[in-house]
Amino acid sequence: MASEIVNFYRDRSVFITGGTGFFGKILIEKLLRSCPGLKNVYVLIRPKAGQDPKNRLQDLLSAVAFDNIRQNHPEFFSKVIPVSGDISRDELGISPQDLQMMSETVSIAFHSAAVVRFDEPLKSAIELNVKGVKRMLSVCKKLENLEVLVHVSTAYVNSTRTELDETIYRPLCDVDNLISTLDWLDDQAANSITKSLLNGAPNTYTFSKSLGEAVLNSEAGEVDFKIVIIRPSIVTASWKEPIPGWVDSLGGTTGWFAGSAAGIFRTMYCHTQMAVDLIPGEFPVNLMVTSAWDALKQNRSQQHINPTVFLASTGQNPVTWAQCKSTMYPLMFEYPFSKAVWPPTGSFKNNTLLHRVDQFLYHIAPAYLLDGAFRICGRKPFMVRLHKKATKVLDCVQFYTTHEWRTRSDNTCALIQRMNAIDRAIFNFDSRTIDWDEYLCTYYLGIRKFVLKDELHTLPAARTRMRRLLVAQFSFRLALAVLIARTLLRKSETARTMWHMFGSTVAGYFVSLTSQLF
Repeated sequence: MASEIVNFYRDRSVFITGGTGFFGKILIEKLLRSCPGLKNVYVLIRPKAGQDPKNRLQDLLSAVAFDNIRQNHPEFFSKVIPVSGDISRDELGISPQDLQMMSETVSIAFHSAAVVRFDEPLKSAIELNVKGVKRMLSVCKKLENLEVLVHVSTAYVNSTRTELDETIYRPLCDVDNLISTLDWLDDQAANSITKSLLNGAPNTYTFSKSLGEAVLNSEAGEVDFKIVIIRPSIVTASWKEPIPGWVDSLGGTTGWFAGSAAGIFRTMYCHTQMAVDLIPGEFPVNLMVTSAWDALKQNRSQQHINPTVFLASTGQNPVTWAQCKSTMYPLMFEYPFSKAVWPPTGSFKNNTLLHRVDQFLYHIAPAYLLDGAFRICGRKPFMVRLHKKATKVLDCVQFYTTHEWRTRSDNTCALIQRMNAIDRAIFNFDSRTIDWDEYLCTYYLGIRKFVLKDELHTLPAARTRMRRLLVAQFSFRLALAVLIARTLLRKSETARTMWHMFGSTVAGYFVSLTSQLF
């Protein structure tokens, strides 16, 4: 039995936006490695910091994610062609020459470029996640041989509902009216009315992505190519490919677990028994690659709905925050971070007051004390600034740590059934196959290696450091307890009486025990 999907991509060329991001790197690597007959991969790359697109492409391909190809098939890299452009510019900033070149060869486009920060100013989020979709559609209409556009959205576009499914609902506002309004507002004015404009959406990211889908939905009947929308949940480190545990940024849950391993994050407001919809990076990428094949296969049988939505979620195989903590926190002691500043003994809180108290005791107060010590020693303070950034990140994700959704992924499950056994093995996106204990271990070790830059040879020194930090923590707690006890004994007659009663009881117990033994 042969792979239908691998054969489908033979002699085809694809166009990718967002190729320099985490998602894009996995997609490029997957196409090169699993579809060796692929002709070319055109990647939109913005000139940046004095680097032209060719130099940025070399930096991209030097990432660890491409080690497998670099060792076994370095010739595949010649298939990757940089296209100078910018998603914030008309026609994506692509030159007429490059556009003509792609028009003659590209039959599949993958659009993953987006701003993914939850706290992005609304004007910026609309500029890239809504207007950017319009510009992508404009370019796609000029690609004469284009057959499929695969767009990456988010599972949380409908997060104001209790169920996440594969339906495109009516947009929260009129897209064109919103764009017109924001065009004549300055940044300050736009920021001041953002909350009212969001119309219940938790942040500018999900709001703008939902409007981006609305743009695609309104254009679907007017274009000659098929449109597919992929909605991944919380994308995390890879499970098995391109490299187990690979992740290259501190976004989302990765930042929390990295900060916890370093002893920086000590508390997070979270409902621990709720499911956290983590999805390993390669799963939505495999779904993207497969969905393009399926769109044309279904089109030939007159069964394709334009656009078709696929949900990349682990709703059928859920894991809770409590499971994540119970699996990953022991690993933080077994494989500690070599530059940890405190033992990873933080915790999740489902009570806002307790969370704020712990924030003050373990985040705010230590930050100011350390910065004071730095100033005395003539060093530049940074802990308060770091704490404020960390708090802002945690506040942004709080919506997702305190809510839970039912999921329906009928289209995704049906697609799995349409694949043959070979393709299900090569392009696996079935979340029911995830072994959470194995994956969470891989995820943490990936954070340690790829984000915190700790190789295995640092383990002996890291474990020695952790033992010292544990001694320091115990000593600090003991000193604090003694200080509190001495203060109470000095100030309160009742406390002194209770202390003497406690001492007498303990002494009596030991006298009784000694008499029984001897």
